[in-house]
Amino acid sequence: MIEYIPIDLRIHKSLLIDLNDEYLSWIANEVKKHYDIDLISLLGQSIRDYAKKSVEELTSYIPPEGVFYILKTKNMIVGMGACRKLNVNTGVVKRMYIKPDYRGKGFGKALLNQLLNKGKEFGCSRILLDTGLFMTAAQHVYRSAGFQERDLYPETEVPPELQ
Repeated sequence: MIEYIPIDLRIHKSLLIDLNDEYLSWIANEVKKHYDIDLISLLGQSIRDYAKKSVEELTSYIPPEGVFYILKTKNMIVGMGACRKLNVNTGVVKRMYIKPDYRGKGFGKALLNQLLNKGKEFGCSRILLDTGLFMTAAQHVYRSAGFQERDLYPETEVPPELQ
């Protein structure tokens, strides 16, 4: 059974920092490998410091404007993901991450479906997301849910160097 646990920074702050550090470290390694760009230099701080800072910004992911889940099964944390409103009818999926040992087992699809349903509950008729070219497993999940490639949207958090 999958549990979708809405974050509470008073309880989950340390766990969220660890998950975001793991996720962002993976991204930094992939960006270095595929683009020869040093993400740490680009960010101007360590991945851990960036993860700590970004977790503080998650306080805005509160219904009906957004939600951020920790994904758990059999007492094991398997991932995280969020959906928040960009404007009245548009939402965005953010920080969707499944730990490597749990990929390919349906957790990504289940989490994405949960996030899309929440986006609809928040009144979003359109939901966007960002993904890197190296995120092939995630792209498969997104395409199977009906997502299509498009140009960057104005609110994207993708740094210009990676666009």
